[in-house]
Amino acid sequence: MSVPTLSVNEPSSEPASEPSEPASDPNAIDGRPLQELLPTGTLRILVAAAMVGAVVWSFAKFGFTGHALLGAVLTPALVLLAAIDARNKLLPNVIVFPTTLAVAVILLASAPGSFLGHLAVALAAGGFFFAFAAFFPGSLGLGDAKLVFLLGLALGSKTLGALILAFFAIGAAAVYVVARRGTAARKETIAFGPFLALAGLVAFFLG
Repeated sequence: MSVPTLSVNEPSSEPASEPSEPASDPNAIDGRPLQELLPTGTLRILVAAAMVGAVVWSFAKFGFTGHALLGAVLTPALVLLAAIDARNKLLPNVIVFPTTLAVAVILLASAPGSFLGHLAVALAAGGFFFAFAAFFPGSLGLGDAKLVFLLGLALGSKTLGALILAFFAIGAAAVYVVARRGTAARKETIAFGPFLALAGLVAFFLG
């Protein structure tokens, strides 16, 4: 019976080179680049059209004012966030943070007297959602809390109505899903971000 032999390589005198790490993408979210989270195909065209339509509607409804400019920044971002969260259950900071900063700058420049009131609403609403997400993990995401802060800053006194509308909408969606799929659907999660974003759009344009 032959015995298999193992060949042992002599250790090289040169130090082994360490594998090079790929350059990190500053726009990566949860290990994925932002490009992978964006809508594709026909949905991308529809989302792009809705974003452009939101900008046009903002200026058509409010004229060339600071409020219209705020809407031109806020509303297309909400459309895009709704599309991304519905598909990936993520609200990318790379979109939320710059939008929040831009809204703050526009408010300070166009309506400085109302800025503190809007900021107070943002802190109260966003803080409540942050606390809820922290004490009840899995119920809400921190991304939802950041989006609520953005809505509070942009909408001010209209924020409460937007939140009520969002809760009613997601409640109706949950009932519909359970009715269609049975009790097993109770374990499924529904992204809250799209409902917050769409409620924010309704509050901005129709509130």
